[in-house]
Amino acid sequence: MSRRTWHECLSSTSENDIVSFIKENNVSTYRTEHFQVGKTITYRCTEYRKHPLCRFQLKSRESNNKFTLFRSESHDHSQRNDITRLKSPVRDIVRQMSDKGMTQTQIRKTVSYSRLKTRKNIISIDDLQKWCNQYLNCPSSDKLHDIFVPYYEAIDVDHIFICITARQLLSMCKYSSILAIDCTYKITWNELPLLVFGTSDFNRHFHPLGLCLISTDEAADTFKTLFRVLKSCVPLIIQQPYDITHVMADGAPGITSAMCELPNARRLMCWAHVIRKCREHRKLVLHKEKWLAIEKDIYNLQLVFNDHLFDKAARLMIMKWTADKDLDTFRKYFEDQWLLSLPFWYEGSANLIPSTNNDIESFNRKIKQMYTLRNKLSLSSFLQTAERMLYDWSLASISTPFAIQIEFNDDLAARAYKWLQKLDRIKVLRLGAASYVVPSSEPKMDTLLWVQYYHSISWNSYDEFIDWLNSARLLDFSRLTPPLFCSCKYGLKEYSCIHSLGLLMMSGHRKIPQQLGIRRGKGRPKKVKLALTKD
Repeated sequence: MSRRTWHECLSSTSENDIVSFIKENNVSTYRTEHFQVGKTITYRCTEYRKHPLCRFQLKSRESNNKFTLFRSESHDHSQRNDITRLKSPVRDIVRQMSDKGMTQTQIRKTVSYSRLKTRKNIISIDDLQKWCNQYLNCPSSDKLHDIFVPYYEAIDVDHIFICITARQLLSMCKYSSILAIDCTYKITWNELPLLVFGTSDFNRHFHPLGLCLISTDEAADTFKTLFRVLKSCVPLIIQQPYDITHVMADGAPGITSAMCELPNARRLMCWAHVIRKCREHRKLVLHKEKWLAIEKDIYNLQLVFNDHLFDKAARLMIMKWTADKDLDTFRKYFEDQWLLSLPFWYEGSANLIPSTNNDIESFNRKIKQMYTLRNKLSLSSFLQTAERMLYDWSLASISTPFAIQIEFNDDLAARAYKWLQKLDRIKVLRLGAASYVVPSSEPKMDTLLWVQYYHSISWNSYDEFIDWLNSARLLDFSRLTPPLFCSCKYGLKEYSCIHSLGLLMMSGHRKIPQQLGIRRGKGRPKKVKLALTKD
C-alpha cells in the first residue's frame, strides 16, 4: 500500500473548532501518539468496517497550544462489505415462523431435517472415501471452476490428507514459483487442521491455490505429500514445468524437514513471526534501553538486500552484542534460532517476494468470518462449505487476475519528480549494464566510497555497516517492466519507490508529470518597484 498524502484543512488555537470539524466528518479515534513536541491523534471513518474501500482519515496535531488538522483521501461508501448475518428475506421468513407460534426448537429441527435431505452425512471413513472418489477425476479444460481432489489419504482420523482445488486456481502457478503455506484451526468437530496454500503477485495480493484437510500439521509427511501432489498435478494443468523456488511459512518444524522434497527451493521465514518471537524473549534483556537498541539492530538487519551482506552484517551484529555480557542469553537464543535454524527472514533472501505470511493469515481470517462463521462444522457441512469457498475463489481469480507487473500511481510520480529535481546527477554511478547507485536523503558517505565498500565488504563494526547501508541505494533495471529492484525500504517491501521511478524519468523511459504552473496575468509587469517595502 502506498504512503498517504496529507493536506492541511484547518488550523486554530481553539480545540472546540477541531472537535466540531471532526464530528461533522463522521470519524472516530484510530491512533493516539505522544511526541516531545505534542500529541497527534489519527481518526478514521466510523463505517470503515462496513465499507472496505473507505480510506478517509483525519490527523490532529497539538503543538504549543495550537491545533492543526490534516485530511487524507475522501469517504468512499460505494462498496459495502459482506456481512455474516442472515439475509433479509431469510430473517423475514424466520420472523414469520416465530409469529405463527413455532418455537426455537421446532425451527432448529426443521433446519436439521432439511440438511439431512440436502447434505450427505459423513460419519465414517468409508463415507469420506466415497466423497473423495466422486471428485477424484480432474475436470475437463472447459470446467475451470469445478472442484476436484487430486490426491487423498483417508485411513483413520489420525491419518487424513485430502487436497481440494480447481483448475482455475492451479492455473495461477504458471505466473509464480512461490508457495505460501499456513494452517488454521477450529474448523471441524473432528479437530482436523485446514492447510491453505497459495502464492502472491507483484501487487502483493494473495491468490489461493487450494486447501488440504489434514490430521496433523506437525509431521513432515504432511508437507512432503503436498509438495509431491503439486509437482505431479500442476504441470498437467498449466502444460509447462513447475518448479517451486521459495516456500514462505511460519516456523513449523514439519515444513523445514519436508524441504528435502524441494532441494532447489529456499525455505523462507515470516518476518512478522521473527520479530514477534524476539519480543516474547525481551525479558532476557533486563534493561529497556538495551532492548530498544537490540530491536533497532534487528530491524536494520532485516533490510539487508543480499545474502553476502547479510552474512557479514550478522557477524558484526553478534560481535557487537558479545561485547555486552548482559546480552549473552538473548544473543545465544537469537543466534541459534534466527541465524542458524531459520535464517531467511531478511528482505534480500528473496527479492520481489513478500517477507511475511500476513496475507495468507488474513485470508484464513476471512474463511472463518465469511464461511464457517467461526463455528466448528461437521465434516459433511465443512466439505460443502469448502466447495463453495473454492468456487468463489476461482471466480474471483478471473475478476482479479494475477498481476505480473505493477503500475506507479500519480502520487508516487509526483514525489519521484520532486526527488529528481533535488538529485545531484553527478553522484549517480553506473555499476553495470542495468545497475545504478544513487545517494540517499541522509548520506554518511559519497556514492564512490559506497561502491568501494560494496565490493570490498570491509566494515569494522555493525554501526559502520548500517551507516553505509543507509547512505546510498542500489537499483537494478534488468527487468524490462516494473517492479524494479531498489535497496531502499519501500523498494524492498512495496516494489515501487521514488528512486526507481525517478531514474526512469531521468533516462527518458517514463514521462515526467507536467506541472500546471501559473499563467501570466493581464497587463505588463511593473518597471519600477515601490520606494518603501516592508519585509
